[in-house]
Amino acid sequence: MSPRNGTATRLSRDQWLAQALDILATEGQAKLRIEAICKALGVTKGSFYWHFKDRDDFVRSLVLFWSEQFTDPVMSRVSQSADDAGERLRSLLRVVSEGGYARYEVSIRAWAAQDPHLVAVIVRDVDARRLAFVASLFTELGFAGPQADMRARASIAFLSFEAAILVKSPDEDRSVMRDLFFEMITRR
Repeated sequence: MSPRNGTATRLSRDQWLAQALDILATEGQAKLRIEAICKALGVTKGSFYWHFKDRDDFVRSLVLFWSEQFTDPVMSRVSQSADDAGERLRSLLRVVSEGGYARYEVSIRAWAAQDPHLVAVIVRDVDARRLAFVASLFTELGFAGPQADMRARASIAFLSFEAAILVKSPDEDRSVMRDLFFEMITRR
């Protein structure tokens, strides 16, 4: 029921998943309980079971939603951004940083470390796709094998964790940091 007018509110599956990601990021996976999400959304458990068979279905759906929202669109956008691999790499750095695409990385990965049978399996698949994508950019830039792979890993680590780990000062310009990182990671 909508608290304002007493009419039933039908939430979409994506609304459930987006709210759950926000709870995961702000409160951690221990607070990712059906009751807490229902309370945050102002709905009953019946709404949950309308969209999800059980908790495992919900968890699987949530991690896949994260992948679909924060990996696939980035790779598609970057792939179409330029013909030159260097410009696509610059685009990747800019898109992830400015678009907030890394905001759930720390919480998803902490959860994966605690759930090796469900969450970690999906996260490993996402990591493999991301690594292959970014390594292909470095391969196009002339780096081979382990050089391309290590540069891809460093880029993903930078993109995923830099904003979460380091507190941004008010006068810090992230674009300067991205440019410096690009120069460092592409240097021979």
